[in-house]
Amino acid sequence: MQCRWTNKRGCVGVGLGEQLATGSRSAVFAWGRDAVAKVPFAATPEAWIHFEARYTAAVHDAGAPAPRFHGIETIGGRAASIYERVHGRSMWEHMLDSRVQIASHTRLLAELQAHLFTLVPPVALPALRDRLKCKIREASSRVDSSLATALELLPPTSPSRLCHGDLHPGNVIMASNGPVIIDWFDAARGDHVADIARTSLLMSRRAHGQNGPGHLPGAQQQVLDFARDSYLDAITSLVGPDPEDLGRWEAVVAVARVAEGVAIDALLAIWHEWGSAPAAQAGARS
Repeated sequence: MQCRWTNKRGCVGVGLGEQLATGSRSAVFAWGRDAVAKVPFAATPEAWIHFEARYTAAVHDAGAPAPRFHGIETIGGRAASIYERVHGRSMWEHMLDSRVQIASHTRLLAELQAHLFTLVPPVALPALRDRLKCKIREASSRVDSSLATALELLPPTSPSRLCHGDLHPGNVIMASNGPVIIDWFDAARGDHVADIARTSLLMSRRAHGQNGPGHLPGAQQQVLDFARDSYLDAITSLVGPDPEDLGRWEAVVAVARVAEGVAIDALLAIWHEWGSAPAAQAGARS
């Protein structure tokens, strides 16, 4: 079934096809045979659609395995972004289908992330430090003012690497000509260990409520634990983040994720657990 749409010139036509996916900010529909339309929900600021389109185009041009951006159309009176359609299933779906291959898939996930770190981050991307500061301040304002202490753990300077900002197996499409990473709204320039910490939390069972991570549907406890452990083993062998540095970044990223309104109690537990550890307290004072 196709839906009617209105383009920027006011011409009415038929473009939207079947709904292919639903995210937290938008829904994805087929747009002809080889493209998709990312249509924002009513609560999603229209500027976010333009930001994500700009970031996706920039990282694609920088050499990242990202879908090609085709342009903006007006659908239902709102801006919607049109991207190249990547035919294939997500890495997460493949992992659920064949659990004996989870380790090989998480190795590939780590290799993709390590490859991103070798690319020159486009200047069109925001600084990761600025993104984290905004989220931490929002979390401290909305949830608990003491969370503002996480700002003190942000280093004044850090490496400038290409960070996806939301990398997990559900955001990798296993296309016939190679994996493609989607959903670049949170892309940034910053410390690669912070990006690894974000991926670790997104794959962590303890960073979510009883229902598990909504972005990885059908995740059972043993599967998720094994997938995260395998990912951490792989990314450590490739990039080698210091465990204490990674632990500190996981605590900071947990506070930032509180601002997203997802599994707040679980994320706060991670923050408080890290803060109560003697090594963490010593590191924070140094």
